[in-house]
Amino acid sequence: MIQVVSRVGQILGCFSATRPTMTLTECAALTGLTKSSAYRILVSLEEIGLVERHESRWRLGQRLGLLASIRQGHLDLQREASPRLQELGRHFRAAVAYAVPDGDQMVYIERHESPDPFAPSARLGSRAPIWAGAAGRAVLSRLTPEERQRRLDSDEWRKLPQDARRAVAEEVERAQAVGYATDPGGFFEGVAGVAVALRDPRGEPVATLSVIVTPERLTESERDAIGTDLVSTARHLELTMNWGAAVDEAAG
Repeated sequence: MIQVVSRVGQILGCFSATRPTMTLTECAALTGLTKSSAYRILVSLEEIGLVERHESRWRLGQRLGLLASIRQGHLDLQREASPRLQELGRHFRAAVAYAVPDGDQMVYIERHESPDPFAPSARLGSRAPIWAGAAGRAVLSRLTPEERQRRLDSDEWRKLPQDARRAVAEEVERAQAVGYATDPGGFFEGVAGVAVALRDPRGEPVATLSVIVTPERLTESERDAIGTDLVSTARHLELTMNWGAAVDEAAG
């Protein structure tokens, strides 16, 4: 298996700006593979859209372009979100975080500390169950019921007391209506927060912005003030990415 992956890498690495297409003979010569081996790999890559064949020449497939655009879209989104996230932190004098969903978990990939000392924060690179914090609940609120159930299908979720699961479900339902989710501090000691999901052109939640405060600070009025700003910031980012109209269409 490792050898096959290595050979796939060799073949894909032969394509470049100066060599956008190549024949089977050229591919074999550049990689050192036999023609039969190179041909089998090229055909397999063709079947999954990573390369295309036009007459006797091969070129990179459309699927690679799609994957590259997804990666670039995420990088562009985080780059656009970062200054606005910091602005929210300064405005609310709170820690802020940028997280992305990974299956049934959330991964915190950017954070900025509160300007106030001893304020709660999110550890960079840390993971949390998707149901446990405001960020994950914001993601859950933007999923279909079927996908939401799939993300919650874990032993950890099933072991939660029924009251705790009901409270999460109610918060996700509330988040669907108001556009932002809240964690009053029920799962992480001394940490509460408000979060909003950022959606791609298909309406899929791909990242979240969170403002992190103490449970004592998260009054109803503070929650609503933070949530309103987060929703406005998310909408602005989606429009900046030229996602706004597509998100509205997908949501409608």
